[in-house]
Amino acid sequence: MAGRDPALAAALFAALGAEIPCDAARKAEADALLRTMAGRTAALERVLALCAPPESPQELYLSAKACAWLGSGHRAEAIDLAARYLQGPPWAALPDGQAEQDGIPVDWRSAVRADLLRDMAQSELILGRLSDAYSHSMAACAMEPYNAMNFIKASEVVERLSGREEALRFLRGQRKNVWHAPVSYRDAAGCPRVNSLFRDLLDAQIRKLEQAGHAPKNG
Repeated sequence: MAGRDPALAAALFAALGAEIPCDAARKAEADALLRTMAGRTAALERVLALCAPPESPQELYLSAKACAWLGSGHRAEAIDLAARYLQGPPWAALPDGQAEQDGIPVDWRSAVRADLLRDMAQSELILGRLSDAYSHSMAACAMEPYNAMNFIKASEVVERLSGREEALRFLRGQRKNVWHAPVSYRDAAGCPRVNSLFRDLLDAQIRKLEQAGHAPKNG
């Protein structure tokens, strides 16, 4: 078993397709290592091994994300690792600062934290920890109010807690969110564009729940 090497872990995770900052000099090594492995699960387990025991912000972040990707059998660990990361200093290599993305002002540090909160909430939802899942879902909504997926994921928790109609009420309420209105902006070439992603995703989820309520019941 390889020893502790979080730089290789980051490169290996990136080789799996994750948006993970890594040392370009380690990428060829990670690609070669990935070719020797049985599949994604084995590679993610190697990421964990290369960061074990996780202590630094980098190791905590990589381990939390690897556990979230592994899913079954790792959900409680994913929650614990994400919580530990969020309680400490950030991994300096992760995106920071603010930028405009398709007309939306994005705070990258908040986006990273919201992503981990979504991971926590998803694991908590599956484990039946509904109160924690709701709390973490709403925290993600507060950090990234322009990201419709936060509200969609939160609605899944609301549905488990209070039923489909309450989830629909919650989603319809987000039509009052300032980001529901399409945003006009200019792209890098100066061409006018319209970003309606928040509205499109939210309305699609509302339609999905509405249609589920009218679906015929078996038997």
